[in-house]
Amino acid sequence: MNLRRIEFIILTGIYLLLMLLIYTRTANEQSHAMFYQIIGLTIFLTTISFICYLRPYLFGRGKIDWGIGATILLFILSWSAITWCYSNININNNSWKDNFFDSPSFPISLFTFLTLFAYEGIKTWFYYFSHKKETLIRKIAKEAFIVVISGALLTFISFGLSSYLAYLTLAIPYGYCLYALQQYLLLEHLESGKLNRALYTIFTIISAILTYIPFASIIKIASGARLHNEIILTGVLISIMIIPLTYILYFNQRKQSRQLVNLRNELGQTESDLKLLQSQINPHFLFNVMNTIYGIALQENAERTAEGIQKLGDMMRFMLHENQQDSILLAREIEYLKEYIDLQTLRTAPVEMIKITYEIPEVLESHAIAPMLLIPFIENAFKHGISLNKPSWIRIHLNIDKDILKLSVYNSIHRLNERDPESNKSGLGLDNVKHRLNLLYQGNYELHIEETPIEFFTFLTLKIGKNSTYAYS
Repeated sequence: MNLRRIEFIILTGIYLLLMLLIYTRTANEQSHAMFYQIIGLTIFLTTISFICYLRPYLFGRGKIDWGIGATILLFILSWSAITWCYSNININNNSWKDNFFDSPSFPISLFTFLTLFAYEGIKTWFYYFSHKKETLIRKIAKEAFIVVISGALLTFISFGLSSYLAYLTLAIPYGYCLYALQQYLLLEHLESGKLNRALYTIFTIISAILTYIPFASIIKIASGARLHNEIILTGVLISIMIIPLTYILYFNQRKQSRQLVNLRNELGQTESDLKLLQSQINPHFLFNVMNTIYGIALQENAERTAEGIQKLGDMMRFMLHENQQDSILLAREIEYLKEYIDLQTLRTAPVEMIKITYEIPEVLESHAIAPMLLIPFIENAFKHGISLNKPSWIRIHLNIDKDILKLSVYNSIHRLNERDPESNKSGLGLDNVKHRLNLLYQGNYELHIEETPIEFFTFLTLKIGKNSTYAYS
């Protein structure tokens, strides 16, 4: 059900309810009953015409000139219809011309259209904010608007009970101002450590007093200075309610947010580990290696074949055992990288167009690192950087300076054939390794990736000092 149909049903229901009330209240005064019923019908038809037809079919489709003209015509028709009621249904004895300007017909029509414009403005305002990216300013604006409208409605209702109570309800927006200051400024500074509890208390008291002064002045002027102690008491009561309640809600929300983040991280870690286990052995790479070993076995007696089998065995042992740990010695990770590069070099050695160079130092210190964290960058380079039919190159450089690891990888780009089953896969994959870096080394790494038409470049800076999450004690 669209909005126009809902609006039509609601307006029709309100109209019928009002007509029923008019009928029951004026059953013995038929002329007055007809007068109010015709005015009600005029306002109802005017409202329906504007909301359900003029607004969507003219203004909504960009026909502004036609919309303005139709609105003016509708206003004149409404004004004329209400004037006719005053002139022809025994309400007064003035002529139609006199009633056109002197009767309440003009104020009634004007109030009707101002109400329609306000309603359409509110709809447009809500539509704008609901279809825009949520920002702090928009959030505060929406909350403030709801508070002001609710406060105005409560003030209007309170006049039926007590004028003094109605004046005091003007302080309702003060409660929101106090809430916004706490929620979006002071409590954030308290949580981050920019304010200690003493300064937070001082700023809270000062901001509460300064914020309440304008509202207290408005209440005093509106009441004709008949309220004094009541104004102070109202401000104190609102402050006593809002400040502790906001404090409790703020830190409860923060606690729930942290729990949600932890759950997401745990889920992400589990998903990452699953992907890691599923992709520890790249079938495409293993088939190439096995084919290479088979070809070497036909050409040579044993040495290179034995070397290839030994390196492959070491790599598989690494993946099956050490890869299951939360952290391993950096020396073992680097040893695995070298074995991987050497094994790939065996495969590409017969092709002179392929140039593979790397500088990876020996690691003597007991730094630690999450297993299989560096290999995706190397694996990605070999997957997309090597072609047996075109000039290809891979340059790998790894450096460790104190507690900082720097890895740079350059490779040529050769896209896999779309029919290749590995064309949409990349071992662990760069997306997965980015996710692992965010989970395990957030704030302790920088990753820079660039691509040109002929070359792909990756640069990783990683803090692996003994104070980091994965350092051995």
